[in-house]
Amino acid sequence: MKSISLSKIFFTFIAFVIILSAGMKAYGEHNDVDIEYKKWSRIAISSVQEKYPDTELIDYKYVKREEVNEQEAKDIFHVKANKKGRVFVVMIDVVFNPKTGKLITVKMVEGNERDF
Repeated sequence: MKSISLSKIFFTFIAFVIILSAGMKAYGEHNDVDIEYKKWSRIAISSVQEKYPDTELIDYKYVKREEVNEQEAKDIFHVKANKKGRVFVVMIDVVFNPKTGKLITVKMVEGNERDF
């Protein structure tokens, strides 16, 4: 009879540890991808502001991340801008090293509003 009680206690303890660790994983840790995303979005926006200083930035969106190779990843952003009534989109590729977190290049291409 004691072995059944001990096994119930043991399995209850294991279940409790699994549930607790899952909760800690979901709520207790920072998500590195979110932190990186914020870093690269600030770089994308500031690059657009530098290239288009007299332009109002209306909106921006994060499009996606692409793994180029082991040494390079690319976050793609679109920024909608308005310069003297002309609305256009700037498509930005922020290329960085995912292992070191260092910026490699920022590429910008101007497009139409429908590209947003």
